[in-house]
Amino acid sequence: MDKILRINEINASATISIMASFGNRQIELPADYAELTTEEVQELVNRFDNKFLPLDSILKEWQDRLKEVNFKGSISKLDLLVVDGDSVFIWEGVKVYKYTLATGKVIQVVCPIIYEGQKYNRRRGVRITIDKVMDVEQDSNVFSVIVRDLSYCGVSFVEPMETTQLDPSKPFTLHLIEDSEEGENLVGLFTGKISNQQEIDQGILNGCEFASDHASALQKYIAIKQLEQIRGKKYGKAITRTTSGEYWREELGDRFKSSMKRR
Repeated sequence: MDKILRINEINASATISIMASFGNRQIELPADYAELTTEEVQELVNRFDNKFLPLDSILKEWQDRLKEVNFKGSISKLDLLVVDGDSVFIWEGVKVYKYTLATGKVIQVVCPIIYEGQKYNRRRGVRITIDKVMDVEQDSNVFSVIVRDLSYCGVSFVEPMETTQLDPSKPFTLHLIEDSEEGENLVGLFTGKISNQQEIDQGILNGCEFASDHASALQKYIAIKQLEQIRGKKYGKAITRTTSGEYWREELGDRFKSSMKRR
């Protein structure tokens, strides 16, 4: 039987985000479960009939300045996404209210249309395009791949046909790097598994899922990168392509071959 998740069963152990739609553009904002006293919970139960999720104030700009998200104006739709263990659930078209409790604490309350969340495909989460050569480790062996895109739930990368060596039945560790003014920086090591493969012109395209315990860290990282793209301004470290121009895919392939020669 498929696992189900009700709105009032979500707790601090889950990875929570609000997906805001601005016309044809989306941004996924990390959120934290609001820890409340028994009395504060009862106040919300009386007000919202136990069909709610309490969140701490959702913050949009972590590195430059802290600023509460305003859920009014041009936003056309809000969805709630929750990663609970190895499952992802969505509540579409939720309402988010700023609420001041009797104790004076200010929180945001998510109220859904439907009590139970719907199962959500992990790879449908908001993704950022990368197109960069990175290392993937498996069984103490390190291989160079071209990482195409990244979400907090998964990654896709290409192995050139002539050097396909990854075993799809075993987990791998991605060495996630990004460019900075000082050179390449290691963002972190993220364990995943290959869920599907297909042959393309450049080689073998691997669609992968990350282990669920990486979701929270990657979620915040992805959100910062989305905000950078929208604002056209970097908050600090940034993911960029290793090259640009009409033939950037071919140049990536050349860089891949060069990295293999150095091994």
